[in-house]
Amino acid sequence: MTRLLSILGAFGAAIMVAIAPAAAETKQEKAEELIIDAADTVSYFANDSAFEPLWDAADNAKAMVIIPKSLRGGFIVGASGGNAVMLARNDDGSWSEPTFFTVGSLSIGFQAGFEGSETILLVMTQRGMEHLLSTTVKLGADLSIAAGPIGAGAKAQTVDVLAFSRSRGLYGGISLEGAVLKSRGSWNRGYYQADVTPADIIYRERVSRPQSAVLQNAVWALAHRDQPALVAPLRPARTDPLTGEPLPAEPAYEDDAVYGAPLDPIESE
Repeated sequence: MTRLLSILGAFGAAIMVAIAPAAAETKQEKAEELIIDAADTVSYFANDSAFEPLWDAADNAKAMVIIPKSLRGGFIVGASGGNAVMLARNDDGSWSEPTFFTVGSLSIGFQAGFEGSETILLVMTQRGMEHLLSTTVKLGADLSIAAGPIGAGAKAQTVDVLAFSRSRGLYGGISLEGAVLKSRGSWNRGYYQADVTPADIIYRERVSRPQSAVLQNAVWALAHRDQPALVAPLRPARTDPLTGEPLPAEPAYEDDAVYGAPLDPIESE
């Protein structure tokens, strides 16, 4: 038993060290890195024909959760963990600003090895959206989940979440059943420089960052992978606040590296 606990402790420590960014980084910097990593993950899935079922299902997804790096390890008892970011589809077909999560699980059963994976979760139901905007949600309990690409197609009509993963390493008995997603309020505050809830970000649109554009554009492209000739939707017409004259339309997402002064804190409801 002592040896088993030592092995589990070593695996757990390795996972925590691997998924934790440098301690000197601020929450804002960690969140910005996650945005870039998530965009790279989405672009990979959008350009690998093995994930065509993901392209098809993404057309009807209400939201997308991207986990760029999830590490799992264990022997008999296993642990996994990672950081995640979610975007929701707006009524006009564009995608929301991101909100941040941490994801982790503990499992018991036949399993051995160590693995790193990239995962995209497609949220297919309104029920799934509402649960993910709460504080904590457990996949397989609070929300039904099926694995893709086999899980796509007909199952997309009956489950809350479809999961698509790309794995590297050796691990037996892996499943997202039982994984817990928890809202990462400190990262939301760090990224937006405002005290906002996931609902403030997704539904009320109280904050925005130009840096989100790289991920918003990648998600839009994946969701429209079967219609490459389309372009991202335009924002509504704007007018000059001084003269009232119309201004040129601009793309839905600005890819501007400049970030202005921090927003005033907004009280959570």
